[in-house]
Amino acid sequence: MARMSTMPEDHVETANPSPLNDYDRIAEGYTAENETSLLNAYYERPAMLELAGDVTGRRILDAGCGSGPLFSALRDRGAIVTGIDASAGMLELARQRLGADADLRVADLAGQLPFPDGAFDDVIGSLVLHYLEDWGPTLAELRRVLKSGGRLLVSVDHPFSIALFQHMAGEKPKYFETRSRTEEWTMGGRPPR
Repeated sequence: MARMSTMPEDHVETANPSPLNDYDRIAEGYTAENETSLLNAYYERPAMLELAGDVTGRRILDAGCGSGPLFSALRDRGAIVTGIDASAGMLELARQRLGADADLRVADLAGQLPFPDGAFDDVIGSLVLHYLEDWGPTLAELRRVLKSGGRLLVSVDHPFSIALFQHMAGEKPKYFETRSRTEEWTMGGRPPR
């Protein structure tokens, strides 16, 4: 099977850059934290890999791949993986991890994806959908790039954790409310850079 073409290495820009969601600026700190954090390394990523099961020979889109830890694990298990992320900075770190031949592209999950209909056996969205304001168009687009009978495997922040954070901040939790959320992170004992 021919590998899908990639964006030229000399032209990589972040998709719809936002100062409120600036993963380019925090890419190194976020990646270092993600490698060993309880939530990512020991809970969510192993759960996603278990859910994916045997991926040998499956064409997988890692939607919101970040610096590529899940991409790497899926590829090591025999999958043919393509990774997308809105952050060019995160994809630079993914390319360092995965090598120059890794199929990595800058793409915004809120828009049309640069793939034909039915291009993937599976789409995996690991802790990414909760960053989007409206999931409807994104889910429709992910469905479009899945082959008939394909699998969509997603994980999001647990709603209880959000309610807990609201309570700890002195707010009255509103479980069913859609709202904007701002978090300041310290990664590896220091503010991200």
